[in-house]
Amino acid sequence: MTPSELQSIRQCRENPWHFFTHLVQTQDPVRGALAYPDFPYLKELLQAALAHRYLLVPKSRQMMVTWSIISLMLWRALFRQSGVYLLLSRNERCAEELLDRARFILEHLPPHMQPELGTDNKSELEFAGLGARLLSLPASPDGPRMYSPTAVFWDEMAFTPFDQQIWTALKPAIDSGGNFVGVSSSGGAHNLFAKLASASPPVLWGGKGGSSGEVPSPHPFHIHNVHYSEHPERNSEKWKSEAMRGLSNSQWMREQEISFDSHDDRVYVEFDPVVHILKEEFRPRKEWELFRTIDFGYRKPFVLWIQRLPSGEFVVFSEWDGKDATTEAMHAAITRTDILFGLTESDFTFSSCDPAGAAAQDSGLSPVDYLARNGMKLRHRPSRILPGIERVKSALRDASGRVSLFISPRCRKLIGDLHAYRWNPSREEPIKDGDCDHSLDALRYFFVNHDAHEDRAPSSPRIARL
Repeated sequence: MTPSELQSIRQCRENPWHFFTHLVQTQDPVRGALAYPDFPYLKELLQAALAHRYLLVPKSRQMMVTWSIISLMLWRALFRQSGVYLLLSRNERCAEELLDRARFILEHLPPHMQPELGTDNKSELEFAGLGARLLSLPASPDGPRMYSPTAVFWDEMAFTPFDQQIWTALKPAIDSGGNFVGVSSSGGAHNLFAKLASASPPVLWGGKGGSSGEVPSPHPFHIHNVHYSEHPERNSEKWKSEAMRGLSNSQWMREQEISFDSHDDRVYVEFDPVVHILKEEFRPRKEWELFRTIDFGYRKPFVLWIQRLPSGEFVVFSEWDGKDATTEAMHAAITRTDILFGLTESDFTFSSCDPAGAAAQDSGLSPVDYLARNGMKLRHRPSRILPGIERVKSALRDASGRVSLFISPRCRKLIGDLHAYRWNPSREEPIKDGDCDHSLDALRYFFVNHDAHEDRAPSSPRIARL
């Protein structure tokens, strides 16, 4: 090793910010490999992580916080302390992604900085000779229990299932001397991250209390917010107005403004009858895109008819509310409504539906199979409830004020349901009352499948192995 290489190692060991800004490479999904930026807010984040054993970082989206904490974990493992560095995320894919980021940074270090690797797989990176390992685990109640980590990085903490059980499993290990960093954008009010990050005074962690660990101790959590306005490329009104487009106001407040406020009781607070209900009934036009969307329900199927205007807005122009109706009765009702508007199957781009309808029933034929055999073009895509709700909310009115969903006055049940749909007061999901949820589930299925059909938002590529 040359004297200059030794000097470089010394500089990195003594100054992690030098390591970050001179040697760390990150990967942008569009621009590829990029040098870690010398931004003041990132330096402040590093200083907070070094100064506090127990750190929570509520953040706006895409602020390079995850890259920063992964870089810090690597710096500690390479230059400071042997041991197990535990990375946690909400599922297996996200856990692998964390380790892929660490691997990407390592592979872009100068050769004299790269450690000899022992175990190297989807869940572990071992630095042979340094006595250090990076382990990346998906969320599970007992996953962390078998380890005594030197440091823990819990990413997407607000979106991790089993958060209370994971917390309980981690607590004894961290109490014995490890460092902890929990990072997340807001996932609403009903999760462990929100309770800890928004507690006033801060919840103290440690002591001999119950399973929650919410007992005073000498080690309070330090809360370090990272807001988009601190990013030198995102502190303009132009960036903000463009970033708001397509996001509902509640989604913007959570993902960018770091709001932990509870929901208004109404799910669709964006719905305004004056704005969203057309003055007259809408007559569809065959030359514009047409869709149906179906919730099979439990003996109460619901169907909506939707037209997309050339300007990009959507109009729900008809509905059918089934009462104790079979799939055959629903298909007959769809045919009657199509005839009413002078439409045939060939006029529709597709009909979206509940993916649960693909499951076979007692007759041996699923609702999806039945409708497909009768000539309907169906799309059904699995999705979680909350992202679908946010998509509907953004269509009603996104954070920039744009409205892209309108409803014909003939859709009386849908209009009433938009008023009546309520959040469950104890969790982040709507109340399933068996009545107003069917029309709104159908509306949600439409946007989920339409967005996938249009491929408007391509997913970011996984971190490449070079």
